[in-house]
Amino acid sequence: MRSSSSPPPPASRRGRARKAPAFHVSVFKHMELPCGRDWAELPADAISCILHRLDQTELLIGGVAAVCRSWRRAAREEPELWRRIDLRDFHHIPPFNWPVGLRSIMRAALRLSAGQCHTFFGEHLHDDHFVLLAEQAPLLKSLHLINCYCISDEGFANTIKKLSLLEELELSWCLNRTQVLELVAGACPGLKHFRLVNHWNFEPKDDRKARAIARMCGLRSLHIVNDKLDNEGLATILDSCHHLEYLNMRDYWNIKMDENLGAKLARINVDDYEYLLPSDPDSCCSSPFSSYDDYGDLSLSYYLGDDIDDMDEEHGRTIDIKSMCRYLS
Repeated sequence: MRSSSSPPPPASRRGRARKAPAFHVSVFKHMELPCGRDWAELPADAISCILHRLDQTELLIGGVAAVCRSWRRAAREEPELWRRIDLRDFHHIPPFNWPVGLRSIMRAALRLSAGQCHTFFGEHLHDDHFVLLAEQAPLLKSLHLINCYCISDEGFANTIKKLSLLEELELSWCLNRTQVLELVAGACPGLKHFRLVNHWNFEPKDDRKARAIARMCGLRSLHIVNDKLDNEGLATILDSCHHLEYLNMRDYWNIKMDENLGAKLARINVDDYEYLLPSDPDSCCSSPFSSYDDYGDLSLSYYLGDDIDDMDEEHGRTIDIKSMCRYLS
């Protein structure tokens, strides 16, 4: 029995315990973490949450490989991390004055995906890179090729046949020739989304590209920028692609809207928003590594290669606090 002098217990508000205050993860930037913290003690789900916030290039050559064995194992043994592989702008990362080339990075990412990669973004690829992708990603459904002008027509023709499951394809500033579009139409019968972005096109009007796109009968969305498309070509596409729901066009000086074309477009969501180039300072496609100032210090950069577990274990137990805060931001 409680003594009469003891204070009464605090009254709970509506019978519920008060919740602990919640803080945004950014508060860790302003906290001094204990030196030598053993990051291997983090729960597996916390490690997985952190890794899912990083892109593949960050996972492969960032500080993840230097934290500890458990982090490296988590990055290697979870194919879900590698189902979407984005290697755009990877050449802009400062540590690439050390010998890890695009093929090595690409091979490592595809190996870690264990054949489950379904989305791939690539820039400045060559024929051998494209062949490697087709061999290691047989389930690929979404492919985005940007500035891949070194992929030859022959190399593309021999490889695109292996990617018959593609549902989404982007060809930006590369592979915009008529024969390439004809190959895509024949090799990818399930294509639903197609994006074609050209450089300034000074070639004479040619409706063969429109006829090639019209063969992609299952298209749901179509985005074309800066091509010699006219009323006749657009009408050909609309008459063949009966499932088309979204159309985005820009820089089409040959198209003159008339009653016939307007009737065909009535069933489609037409968008003509301003398309920003990656080099545009206002573009949302600017380099994702522009704010990674920590990469200026090469001591914070490691490669998640096959021999990474041979590194000095004492050095791999801890990670620089500044680099860790970057992961938590």
